[in-house]
Amino acid sequence: MLDSMRGRSDGSSGGGVRAIASPRYHQVYVSLRAWVQDGTYKPGDQIPTEPQLCKLFGVSRITVRKAIDSLSQEGWLVRQQGRGTFVRMSASRGTGLDIDEVRSQVAGFAAVTEVKDLQVVEIEPDGETRAALNLLDDERVQRATHVRTLKRVPIGLITTFVPLDVARRVTLAEMAEQPMFELLGKVGIRVSRADQFIGATLAGVEAARALSVEVGAPLLRLTRIVFDVNDRPVERVVALYRADAYQYHMQLTHHLSSGDGR
Repeated sequence: MLDSMRGRSDGSSGGGVRAIASPRYHQVYVSLRAWVQDGTYKPGDQIPTEPQLCKLFGVSRITVRKAIDSLSQEGWLVRQQGRGTFVRMSASRGTGLDIDEVRSQVAGFAAVTEVKDLQVVEIEPDGETRAALNLLDDERVQRATHVRTLKRVPIGLITTFVPLDVARRVTLAEMAEQPMFELLGKVGIRVSRADQFIGATLAGVEAARALSVEVGAPLLRLTRIVFDVNDRPVERVVALYRADAYQYHMQLTHHLSSGDGR
């Protein structure tokens, strides 16, 4: 399987993995995720060992572990003690949802909740955010964090990361009124698609304090990466919701073909 990875990662440029012009962490992260998405490694398959990946990409073990940790947090991979790292059984089974439906869900949620404790800073992004937004080593981002409350009860801790050229188009007043996902369109950024992941996690100290729950309480974790029409990632969202106060609703319908009608 490692040989097939080499061939697949070489691409038409003939330069091999090491020739990819991107930060090393991003190179490993994107390549591994692509191999899961395109079926090179199917649900339940074991991926190469850390030493094999270090040799393949020409990077340190710390870099490989960082990429695997990010993919594990996003639900693509799972570590099994003493056995290795495997593709999650449901990792490559995505489902489509119209981008306008997602926008409507975000707007609807914002309409019935209020923003509390909005904090906006310019920071050097963590590795996962840098990879998700495809940033260079020296690029910084705007991080905006706020709590969503419903009838004064905190139900969600929302953190958004956007490139600085995008952030400069939006004012603090606008951010206090509308989600960044809605504001993107209003400042001339045409959104084409988004990758969204939903999983479970436990409340850390910061989340527990913000959401008025105990440390270790179950939370719903939603992450979303938004892309513009040029397929540039323009926003990364990490939302933590109280499991006892938030439900994610999707309507499932059956589309009948002409031959299915009765």
